Amino acid sequence: MWRYVYEAVGELGKADQLALFKAMKQDLYPKEENKMEELLPKIKESRFSSGLGCLHCGSTAVKRNGKYRSRQRYLCKDCGKTFNDMTNTPFSGSRYPEKWIEYIKMMINGVTLPKISDSLKIHISTAFYWRHKILNALGSHGFNQLSGIIESDETFFRESLKGRRFTHRKPKKRGEKDEKRGISNQKIAVVVAQDRNNNIIARMAGRGRVKAEEIDGVIGDYIAHSSLLCTDTATNYKKFAAAKNLKHETVNLNQNQRVKKEIFHIQHVNNFHRRLKGWMERFQGVGTYYLDSYLYWYRWLELHKNLAFENRVEQMLISTCQKSNYFTIEAIRKGKEHHLSDAF
Repeated sequence: MWRYVYEAVGELGKADQLALFKAMKQDLYPKEENKMEELLPKIKESRFSSGLGCLHCGSTAVKRNGKYRSRQRYLCKDCGKTFNDMTNTPFSGSRYPEKWIEYIKMMINGVTLPKISDSLKIHISTAFYWRHKILNALGSHGFNQLSGIIESDETFFRESLKGRRFTHRKPKKRGEKDEKRGISNQKIAVVVAQDRNNNIIARMAGRGRVKAEEIDGVIGDYIAHSSLLCTDTATNYKKFAAAKNLKHETVNLNQNQRVKKEIFHIQHVNNFHRRLKGWMERFQGVGTYYLDSYLYWYRWLELHKNLAFENRVEQMLISTCQKSNYFTIEAIRKGKEHHLSDAF
């Protein structure tokens, strides 16, 4: 039978022959699945750096409990539940383990969902849920503390209700202008703070012009008391610095002051804004409910941009699995239905 198939392949053009070869190679020799297994010891070492513990209740009274599909399982003596090294990760129970490495590669390259769906031959909703499982896992790591000279400034994104069934206003067409000009409550403020050690925080703060309390809500818990805050001359940052008893230096951008005393500026943060906006354009408008997740994503890319590509793939996989995250498709669907005001 295979001879007839072989003869039929010979009648195809070179491009179709190559496409058929790649498809057969991927199905018959899923190297990416092997790659996942190769990285399993590193994932296990990262997840259980303080010792093996139950991923359900945290107990250390666990024992080996056989293997399933060549993967070691454990039994918790306290809660009676079983788990393996990948339990409560985005990859737990996946039907396509051989496609996850390629998916992560595409996430690092910022590939859009339709292209991922087409390339990996998965439904676009599957590609969507995979993305948000990974982003939830990355976001669970939180932020490092900022210290030394800290730059901070805000940038703005248009409110987007893309994908929502119920909204508080009429839907807009792509490219349609906002009803209000300038900075209004139709703009979503994102506060970015960065120290000179390249620790970065980027999160939504609220609508319209940012208040000192909103700045505090984004970065207040992550600033060391001995730090020096560097901002523009906006009153909201002056109030925030005074409330936190922080040393504060300002640069007057309205008078073309870029650097003060040869060291104080906010150029790192403003460059981050520019790169972030450029990166976001490929998604043609991110739904505001998911904006924080995309900010985590881009921040992760910035923090690891100096690594070789294969190392970034490995690091994203390990970071995604490092903490236990029970985040289901149902949770994503339920969260999507919340009103936008719940995000602030």
